Amino acid sequence: MLFNRRYTLVEHQCITIGEFDITVDGAYKNIITYPLNVKKDRDVFVSVKSDNGVDVSVVNTKGYNTKFSEGVKDAVIGPIHTTEKGTMALILGVCRGDLAHVE
Repeated sequence: MLFNRRYTLVEHQCITIGEFDITVDGAYKNIITYPLNVKKDRDVFVSVKSDNGVDVSVVNTKGYNTKFSEGVKDAVIGPIHTTEKGTMALILGVCRGDLAHVE
């Protein structure tokens, strides 16, 4: 490959998943979704570090789950090849009552 550039699509220092919040359905913020705007014929990698196991799912531009990992504490998921330009999704979740700090 002549040009090999990496772009960060979502960058957060630390987020907390599973906090108690009476304003949301179920009273817990246990699922967080991030849109990923991708280009055609690229490879997507997802890096997750957590103090408690989280479920990680990557959904393609057609709405189908392409990769799913359960109980992730430190992992890189990918490469996930994109077949068309559009919006993919990264979904992070924990069971209700669990708490995780994710980087």
